Amino acid sequence: MLLRPALGLAQDDAFDKLNVQLRGALDKDDHQQAITLLDEMIKLKPAIPNLYYYRATENFFAENFRQSVDDFDQLIKLQPARSDSLWERGISCYYAGDYADGAKQFLDYQNYHDQDVENSVWRYLCLAKSDSLAKARETLINIERDSRPGLQEVLELYRGNVTPEKLLEQMEATKLTGEAAAGYRFYTLLYVGLYYVAEGKDDLAAKYLKMAADPKLLEAGPSRISTYMWETAGIAHRDILRRQKQQADGEK
Repeated sequence: MLLRPALGLAQDDAFDKLNVQLRGALDKDDHQQAITLLDEMIKLKPAIPNLYYYRATENFFAENFRQSVDDFDQLIKLQPARSDSLWERGISCYYAGDYADGAKQFLDYQNYHDQDVENSVWRYLCLAKSDSLAKARETLINIERDSRPGLQEVLELYRGNVTPEKLLEQMEATKLTGEAAAGYRFYTLLYVGLYYVAEGKDDLAAKYLKMAADPKLLEAGPSRISTYMWETAGIAHRDILRRQKQQADGEK
């Protein structure tokens, strides 16, 4: 999926100081500090759309999913033309439990970019929650030209044409090397893990999402792996661990 836009902020003395501090927090992946700084910046300049975009993404990384959706919605109020492009909002909706809204966001994204397998898969994941697995598969968005290694193969999994085991075998047999191989591996592991989430097989989902969220994998393929989606893999893994802990506590 696409990279975040440049902040593009007008500056004054107080605002400029906060902006410099924000850059430092973003560089260090200090999500809570970034959110605190963005709160202050929004108080000073509440009409700058990208402030809400950045706070929405930082709230997502901090797992404040409801606040993330709210920030994306405020961004859309200020810049309605950006609405279709905000795939990140769809993922925040999913983790906030707004599955139908998330499915609509991913459907709208097709108006912006219609050859993204990840978009099709995330709509499937939302529909699996809001409706059923059968409905998700029946209405899976067809993608024909996602050129990233492994993504068209992922779509075949969600279509029901290959098994997770077959997809993983294909991943291990790839002749790709270097960063291309790391990218192939990451997206296969991520979407096999999420497939198992939709199937209700948390143990298998946790196994593959943990592998996708390995920092060494990101280090091996920084030009082929979206940092946003790598962060999402970690969020997905922790979501399962919380659910498993709640289930274990309930059985005591």
